[in-house]
Amino acid sequence: MPSTDTKLAARVLATTLFALLPIVAAQAQGLRAHQATFHTTFKGLNAGDLQLTLTPDTQPDSWMYETRAFPSFLASFVISPKSIERSWFRVSPSGVEPHRYQLNDGSSNGDKATDFSYDTAANRVTGTADGKPLDMAIGAGTQDVTSIRAALMVDLGAGREPSEYAMIDGREIKYYVYTRIGTARIPTALGEMDTVIFSSARKGSDGHGRVWQYWYAPSLDWLPVRIEQREDGNTRMTFVLRSLKWLPANAASH
Repeated sequence: MPSTDTKLAARVLATTLFALLPIVAAQAQGLRAHQATFHTTFKGLNAGDLQLTLTPDTQPDSWMYETRAFPSFLASFVISPKSIERSWFRVSPSGVEPHRYQLNDGSSNGDKATDFSYDTAANRVTGTADGKPLDMAIGAGTQDVTSIRAALMVDLGAGREPSEYAMIDGREIKYYVYTRIGTARIPTALGEMDTVIFSSARKGSDGHGRVWQYWYAPSLDWLPVRIEQREDGNTRMTFVLRSLKWLPANAASH
């Protein structure tokens, strides 16, 4: 049986990665290759950095999106620096079509690894989740923890207002609702920027659970420059853009 620490590490990683929903920079209905680094804090304490890299895949309009963790000393007890998350997807005129998703929490035995593929014709996903076989029916447009970031940014770039998205989280389908709540000009590592603020919460929540808030910069192709996770009105986790590097259009995927 997996240890409690291993389960916690996998859950914290998945939660942290989902916090950066979405980081993909969109141009019209396309995407722009980039590498972005976010500094993270948990209840005011340094938790390290997350590095997110988007690169073109081998097929037209296809991409690979990768997230790596660089935890602080304290955070390394729950998040392995060997952890890695990847998603492969295609961008079509109607939005993002995910193909495959992988999550490795960095444990030596890999018994909590997730690796599944999409069958869009049959509306199913098959593979493994948390180290166990997965074969599950899904609705059209269902995303994973990583591709949902691309889906939201592609929709914004195409002029479609974000609303409700279905997402595979482990072995469960969850629904998240996005709401535009205002604008603000805030300081960032790249200078002061005008941002549009969105909040996100799980559908059906009573308002007292965890809520995400995002500050998107239109001047950076809707790149979020600040993200907060809040619970009962208190900030638990904060993600602040530390650096951004646009990559060549022919940057190769792993």
